[in-house]
Amino acid sequence: FGSSSALSPAVDSNGPHMMAMRLASGLRPVLHVQRKASVASQLRFSSFIWQPHLEQFKLAVRHHLPSDGKGVVLVTEWHPSDNVLVELLHRHFPAIFAGMHLVAIDTMHLFPETLDCARRMETKYGKEARWERPAGVTNLQEFEAKFGKARNMDAVDLHLVSKVEPLGRALEKCETDILLTGRRSDQTTQGDELAIWEENTRKLNPMAPWSWRDIISYSYTHDVPVSRGHNIVFRAEEKIEAERRHLSDLPWAKVDLGKPFWQATQSELRGSPAAPLVYVFKSFGDVHDTVPVEQTEGERAGLSVRGKDAEVPHEFLQNSDPPRRVNVPHVGLELRAPLRKSPAPQPSV
Repeated sequence: FGSSSALSPAVDSNGPHMMAMRLASGLRPVLHVQRKASVASQLRFSSFIWQPHLEQFKLAVRHHLPSDGKGVVLVTEWHPSDNVLVELLHRHFPAIFAGMHLVAIDTMHLFPETLDCARRMETKYGKEARWERPAGVTNLQEFEAKFGKARNMDAVDLHLVSKVEPLGRALEKCETDILLTGRRSDQTTQGDELAIWEENTRKLNPMAPWSWRDIISYSYTHDVPVSRGHNIVFRAEEKIEAERRHLSDLPWAKVDLGKPFWQATQSELRGSPAAPLVYVFKSFGDVHDTVPVEQTEGERAGLSVRGKDAEVPHEFLQNSDPPRRVNVPHVGLELRAPLRKSPAPQPSV
């Protein structure tokens, strides 16, 4: 967020309408509003914004998902949106949540904070994820012995062996009928509207109308676990291009706020003296291609920075000999390619 007033209400917070809404929601009425409201109160206030989305979410789930959750699969990356989706299902549709599958892919290159978040989510909501890994490996050493180091692999090959093949395997094992996602319209590249229901792939995106602000407000209100990597900020004196942010010895200061960056004020984010630029992690992919972003950038801006083509592998894997076929139902990918020779080694991160 640009300033601490970005979430400020556009109506009189002491007016009778707002007082009634706060009382109805179990929050104390605001008797005096200071010029700069606390971040916490702003997050609580914004819960009124996502209430209509919550009702739309319930309608979508009731209409598209079987009441026992059979054949329903949620593939999670332990992103705040995915975690809020888990919380919503656990709270409002316990039978569906109990009967569905929660799938996670361990690429062998996840952030430690992601794995920690996964453990906290599994514990809090009483459901263990079905973890799938690259074929034939159980740890990073085995992965590198079989496929090579990630930084030396072709980006598409890496995406194929560490994500796409395990995902296809997981969906097949779960006998997937409906794929459930935490994707949102504001995460799309062009900000295009994302359909809540995709009939051709039998995919349900119940979080499509939610925004990033809705997600962080809900997670704060209901104490949904998020990665502790969101607590880290990088204070810089000058702009650092995304393609360089994975390098060591960069001219920035790494600071642990002790809370997610969206719960911090601008003064807490920038420190004293105030840093001109602040970078934060909005999403977490793999350690070798995820970088922090500016607060105004989207969540996907810091993902796959060192291998952007891996985001759409089906556009690159064509006309191979001999072919390797990987059919991924519900995702719409049919990949055909041999592993290609790795490019020249890149500097170690």
